[in-house]
Amino acid sequence: MTKRVYDLANASPEEVEAVLALLSDNGIAHYQTPSGVFGLAPGAIWVSNDGDYEGARKLIETHDRTRARRVRAEYAELAAASGHGPLRGTLLNVRRLATERPLQALLYAAVLVLIIVFHVLFFRALA
Repeated sequence: MTKRVYDLANASPEEVEAVLALLSDNGIAHYQTPSGVFGLAPGAIWVSNDGDYEGARKLIETHDRTRARRVRAEYAELAAASGHGPLRGTLLNVRRLATERPLQALLYAAVLVLIIVFHVLFFRALA
């Protein structure tokens, strides 16, 4: 019987490839399912044999811990080198969203303005 060993909901393509390579290199039979229609169901990596599940989980957990330490160290290096903190990174992400996907950024801004307007109108009605 197959068991889901890795959820692909928030995994980057590089992370997915690394996990698939890790399982293949260790001889663990596995397969990947894509995300569902409209992204409602996330994809997953499944282990074909129940006996391989525990070993696969241990390998993936070790890989995740190692990757997390490496990414945190890279982030700390970049933050120290650039002199920018987390707020600066957030503002850069907003700017990148506005340049790469302007319609989506405009939609987010419109929704934010609507929420603020509704709050102001609601509290004015209470006064």
